[in-house]
Amino acid sequence: MTQCMKNLQMSGFKARLEKSSRRVNGLLSALLKGYQKLSLPARAAVWFGISQFLHRGISMLTTPFFTRLLPAEEYGLASTFVSWENILLILIAGSSYKGVLNLCARYNDRDKMLTGIMGYNITFSFLWALLFLLFNRWLKEITGFGNLLLVCLLLYCIFQNVISCWSIRMQYDYKYKESVTAAVVCTAFSSFAGLLSVVFISASAEAKIIPQVVISLMVGIVLMLTVFQKGGTYYDKETWKFLFCFCIPLMPHYLSEIVLQSSDRIMINHLCGASDVAIYSVAYSVGNLISMVTAAVNAAFAPYQFQRIKSQEYEVLARNTNRIMLFVAFCLCGIMMFGREIVLIFGGETYTDSVRLIMPICLGAFFNYVFQLFARVQEYFEQKHTIIFASMMCAVLNVILNSIFIAKYGYSAAAYTTFFCYFVFCFLHYLFYRMACRRHIKREIYDSRGLAVISALLLAAAMVIYFMAEFYVIKYVLTGVVCAVGFWKREWIVDAFAVFRKRL
Repeated sequence: MTQCMKNLQMSGFKARLEKSSRRVNGLLSALLKGYQKLSLPARAAVWFGISQFLHRGISMLTTPFFTRLLPAEEYGLASTFVSWENILLILIAGSSYKGVLNLCARYNDRDKMLTGIMGYNITFSFLWALLFLLFNRWLKEITGFGNLLLVCLLLYCIFQNVISCWSIRMQYDYKYKESVTAAVVCTAFSSFAGLLSVVFISASAEAKIIPQVVISLMVGIVLMLTVFQKGGTYYDKETWKFLFCFCIPLMPHYLSEIVLQSSDRIMINHLCGASDVAIYSVAYSVGNLISMVTAAVNAAFAPYQFQRIKSQEYEVLARNTNRIMLFVAFCLCGIMMFGREIVLIFGGETYTDSVRLIMPICLGAFFNYVFQLFARVQEYFEQKHTIIFASMMCAVLNVILNSIFIAKYGYSAAAYTTFFCYFVFCFLHYLFYRMACRRHIKREIYDSRGLAVISALLLAAAMVIYFMAEFYVIKYVLTGVVCAVGFWKREWIVDAFAVFRKRL
């Protein structure tokens, strides 16, 4: 009798297991069929999204190990190295990677164009190497680096610029396999090689940085050789002329963006202290989780924008832009609503004071993304002076407001001054975008009214979320209602996504 019961239980378990297996296989089959039906831009967006999540995920995974394995001074030196990377990547080769999308939209022979870009980069790199030799002592005083780290900084930025130019060229044609493979290889190998180097060789900044530089150098050389093998000439007059006349005048704009992104933490450190920087940085990290989404979207959507402007499909571009901005706004609402829970995961109870800063940081991230829509139109029509004016004005405004309000109200003021500056930044670029449209095509490209409505709805939602954040029951009930409606209307959502996918 007992054996019979056991047999019945086993057969029931096997039946349930087979049923579950069929469901999983059916789901995987449906996902595969859905993926195969995706348009090329939508498929590229999926893979660029996966690449961004892997890139950020690997970095987040290894950071706790580095903070524990490296002494504070060495970890600080490695962090400073990253800050100088951001600056030098703009200066190396005259920020040539910023002009690749524009060149791709203008030239049909993109292999020849890319060879010309590589030649331009190599020439500029030799000039920078010469400057590093001539001003070696001054650079060591400014950066605080020794000769080894200065060489690493130069080599990394040279070859990372090569990788960036090649990746953007691949993204324009939605060649996501090559681009994603290179990105994942660079991130994974440099992160884990640096970790092993710190564990087994030396607990120093050099041990963390050198593997990263070596990986970038190897990948950069391989890509450069591949590009030159496909043909083209080292010196392409049209490409070099465009890069020199377009990218170099825009360098103040790109440097101003860096000021907007990092001056708040630098000034908090100077006026308030390192502990306040830590609290602010946790809120900043949470608020900028959206960058994982927007970076993935941009990888596919930025080339799409240039292509649609070139083909004069303005209505299609406007419609899809609104849909993407609605999606970004929805994601930001989720981050703001569950900001406290995310902070507890990122930093624990020690950093709960940072929760109140998440709302303005998220709103700043939204307007930072919107401004890029307007700036790309100005870039396409080569309206360099308007881009530079807006960027430099807002960078100066940000520094002035931070120096006044951080000193008076503490580190929390930086979140609100930065949000305000991004709003002004976005509004100025909107005005200049309209000027560019009137001058070149006599009409607007985007649906300005739709973007304004989305922005207003996000601001209203942010205020509601801010005041109900402590009412946990209401928050979770509202989340449950949204999820229930989403499940109830799942077929409508799937159909809407299918329509969007076909039109993209």
